[in-house]
Amino acid sequence: MIQTVDWFIPVGLQGSIATLWRARIFVISHLLGPFSGVAILGYLYNVQEARDWTFWLICVLCASFWALPLALKLAGELFRPALYSFCALTSVSLFGSFFYGGVSSPLLPWFLTAQMLGFFYLSERPRLVLGIIGVNLAAFAAAYFINGEFPEQVPLQGLSAAGMISVCAATLYSSMMAIYYAYVMVEHSALQEEIKNHLATAAKLRVAKHEAERANEAKAVFLAKMSHQLRTPLNAIIGYSEILLEDAEYSQSAEDVQELRSINHAGSHLLSLVSDVLRMPQTEAEADADNFDVKLQPVDLDRCLEEVSATCRTLMASNKNRFAFEKLGELGTIQTDAVRLRQILINLLGNAGKFTRNGAVVLRARRVTEGERDQVFISVQDTGIGIAAEAIPKLFKNFNQLNAGQFAGSGLGLAVSQKLAHLLHGEISVESQLNRGSEFTLRLPGLPGLPAMAGATTTAVAA
Repeated sequence: MIQTVDWFIPVGLQGSIATLWRARIFVISHLLGPFSGVAILGYLYNVQEARDWTFWLICVLCASFWALPLALKLAGELFRPALYSFCALTSVSLFGSFFYGGVSSPLLPWFLTAQMLGFFYLSERPRLVLGIIGVNLAAFAAAYFINGEFPEQVPLQGLSAAGMISVCAATLYSSMMAIYYAYVMVEHSALQEEIKNHLATAAKLRVAKHEAERANEAKAVFLAKMSHQLRTPLNAIIGYSEILLEDAEYSQSAEDVQELRSINHAGSHLLSLVSDVLRMPQTEAEADADNFDVKLQPVDLDRCLEEVSATCRTLMASNKNRFAFEKLGELGTIQTDAVRLRQILINLLGNAGKFTRNGAVVLRARRVTEGERDQVFISVQDTGIGIAAEAIPKLFKNFNQLNAGQFAGSGLGLAVSQKLAHLLHGEISVESQLNRGSEFTLRLPGLPGLPAMAGATTTAVAA
């Protein structure tokens, strides 16, 4: 049934539920409504001896209501069919009432129904509705005063059955309107409740946003102060290490020179990381690559890796691990950021040393040239606890921390390292077996035209 009704409704009227249901009621009322008129006219046909022009005019006007659903489909809008329906029903009800019973006519209830339908379908034009009602009432009153009385074509007692039919049909129409308005009110109430809930949620979000902004501001102030407090002693450490390093080089103490260089390099690296804190007002911001400044410039990779291995030597010794640095030939120079590269490698070596006890950690590096493509591979291999296969896809996500209850950390190291690798136009990959160890490999582009050299060099440090 509803599919048949919707066939008459243009697509433009199906955009909202309220408009769609108003059009549906229009179609249903004009398909079924005229049958009530047929019942009344059929009754008048049997009781009326002379079926004059007034009777047949009312028949034609009532029959025209059946064409209005099709007119709605052809017109593509509701206003004009609804306007005709309102005008025709108003005229038929007053015209029929004048000739069949006057103010006691069984057709008069349809005049009240016509007013309701007029304001229902033409609610945006109330003056037009009132004007049409006024014109029809004026015509009705003028006809009465001109004629002096109502024509009695059918005695009033003969119209009682027609009155019952008319009242029932008008009640049906009114019920349809009432059901629609009840539906609209329910939907309106639900919408109002939904709006109220959204407004309350928006107010809570504004409060939460304000609190978050205050917290972020407090964090920024705290981190700025901490950064300043950390940089002051670090600068002193770096300065004193440089003085001691000059004395050690003058006295030609090789062991002291190596130790002091490790202190100096570690202090300088830590100072660069502390400086980054000023640009990271939130802990979460560490995982945002936009917070890092990357300056690509030629870097001596051999020297850089020697410094990293010297810096991480003590970390490996803390868990009684053996540490080795292996490289295949001279690595040469690459275009990268030395600070960020050290940060990546120290993160990887730090994880390897933390998750390995009484084992071995190896830092390997090699340069591979294939045609015009030159790449550097730096890997960190350990014999630690390893990583389960199902956990590997989550390794480089923010705040992901394996064995959180056993090892300290924020779960950001690998996520930051991977983002830094991408900024350096590289990538970190991982291979691991549970309880057997892991190998993280950093791939970086090298400068074209610098071939890899044969021969292996190994530097081992036993803890």
